Amino acid sequence: MLEIFRSMMKEEWRMHATMIGGTMFAAFPVMLMFFSFIATFFLPIFMTVFSIKSIALLLHFFFVFFGLSVGSFGLVGREAMNRRFGQASLIAYSSRSLPVSEKQLFLNFFMKDLLYYFLLWILPIVAGFGIGMPFVSFSIDFTFMHVVLLLVSLSLSFLIGLSFVFLLSTIYVHSRKMLIGLVFLMFLFGLIAGGFYNMATLSLLPSFAFMLDPRLSLLLISLAMIIIPSSLSIIFLKIDYPVSKKKHKNMMKSLCDLFRQSRYSHFIAKDFIDQRRSHGGVGKIIFSFLFPILIIWLLLFVFFQFIPTVNFLVMFAICMVMISSSIYNWVTQYDLFVSYAFLPVSVSSVIKAKLRTYVIMNIISVLVLLFVGLLSGTMNFFLPALCAFIGISAYVLAITIYIAGLHPNVMLYNAKLFLMYAMSILPVLIVTLVVSAVNPIWLFFSPLLVLASLPIMKKSYRKWDSTAQAWY
Repeated sequence: MLEIFRSMMKEEWRMHATMIGGTMFAAFPVMLMFFSFIATFFLPIFMTVFSIKSIALLLHFFFVFFGLSVGSFGLVGREAMNRRFGQASLIAYSSRSLPVSEKQLFLNFFMKDLLYYFLLWILPIVAGFGIGMPFVSFSIDFTFMHVVLLLVSLSLSFLIGLSFVFLLSTIYVHSRKMLIGLVFLMFLFGLIAGGFYNMATLSLLPSFAFMLDPRLSLLLISLAMIIIPSSLSIIFLKIDYPVSKKKHKNMMKSLCDLFRQSRYSHFIAKDFIDQRRSHGGVGKIIFSFLFPILIIWLLLFVFFQFIPTVNFLVMFAICMVMISSSIYNWVTQYDLFVSYAFLPVSVSSVIKAKLRTYVIMNIISVLVLLFVGLLSGTMNFFLPALCAFIGISAYVLAITIYIAGLHPNVMLYNAKLFLMYAMSILPVLIVTLVVSAVNPIWLFFSPLLVLASLPIMKKSYRKWDSTAQAWY
């Protein structure tokens, strides 16, 4: 059991070290710790608007959301990893060739993910805060015990999200209809209970309550919310799907006709066929896009009582930009340029095709923004919010392609590249927020970012055409 766990940890390290280099991968948590250290000096400014309790609560829900995002790998990761590393033999998929049960492998995989993300994300963020704490004057005297409690409670929050989405992934494997029905009921419950959302309600999160009042009962409740879903996931684990013959209708011609106005119609058609035939089609949309949007909506709904100067719909549009950027990840995660290497096709041509696929699929983001505007009664700000969404989306996509090309799922774990990515995007997001607070009318100039993105895209095409493409 322990040997499998150690081997999985080594495998994780070797895989990332092969893709982005061991030094750059090891530097990623150091960079996060530095960001957290710097952010500590801005806490007194934030505390003029938010209470320290509100900031801590937001941080805990961020880690719940992060756990949900990591756990959603269970839906789409299987096929993505098989396509990326088909020639490699990953331990997680070796139950048929090794004398070890699938449940043991899944349990070790779960524990590996826990330690891996703890060392990569949770520990560096808390350590940065702990290092910066003595240099900042707070109204509350923070001690080393506060840092330890924060480390434990954030880890619990992450595990609550991770365990919950693992359970949903297990339900999905057994019955897609059951999962869709369950998520729909959760959505309806969220709408009905919307009037009851406030700080007091969100503070019932057991891990956060444990940080405020470290009682054994709250710790046990938090652990129960982790152990029960995880145990159910392992007990009802279903990895070996029944062997069946899958038949797919030939959709290439009809899709090419649909996108015939584009010179990249065949590439776009292939992208849509890949998404349709890939494992986790509906679940992928729910977990990677709609589910995070629901959580962001909930958090903004509560916290906007403290920052009334910023428009709700505009802030939601900006948050949705970062979530909708995952659409480009969907489009690139199943496809490798080596598949086109024997064809007279340039890397820039494939990127341009992915760009058009991204724009078409991102229509769902506009519909979500319209739905939120209608439901929240803020349709008078829909056009400024839409302009902000379009402009920032174009800019973020241009930066992503310039830095990561066809490999955003991999390259952004490189500490140097992630730092470039963050430093390129954060100023634009901050300026947009400030402008929206002063006068949302100024957001009508946001589409100018599309024009600013064009030279970045042209430079990206030249860069990736002259760069040898990796096999992963």
